[in-house]
Amino acid sequence: MSFESLNIERIRRFYTEDMIIYIFWKNFLGKVYRVDFEPIMHDLGHCDVEYQKVIIYKDEKCDWSIEITKSIDEKGNFVLYHTNFDGSNDCWNMYKNLSPIPKANTLKNIHQLQYENITLNAKIAELEDENKQLKAILAELKKV
Repeated sequence: MSFESLNIERIRRFYTEDMIIYIFWKNFLGKVYRVDFEPIMHDLGHCDVEYQKVIIYKDEKCDWSIEITKSIDEKGNFVLYHTNFDGSNDCWNMYKNLSPIPKANTLKNIHQLQYENITLNAKIAELEDENKQLKAILAELKKV
């Protein structure tokens, strides 16, 4: 099964994109082209100060290592035990990312992007008007 990105639910904040790319390269896990970081939010709206969530995207022309694909296909996750730059050990529990953000298409110029933006804003306004009409109809039906 092919998938474009991996999700690490909990990773220490000191890791940078370059560090993660290097660890994947060093362990022959795959060629990474992008790493997205997301804060871990607690119940009270506070951000975790020590850990964060990471989404790792592979290069389109390359595949994940056989170990990763086999483990995720069979068990649903892949666990990497590795040694950090300071000599400490760490463990990353990786899962297939179910909602990847696609790679940006940079083939369009600013005028094409502006036209698409205008078109999408018009579609949003149209859908909002339709939503208002449907809500009005629903309110009328509830009265009956």
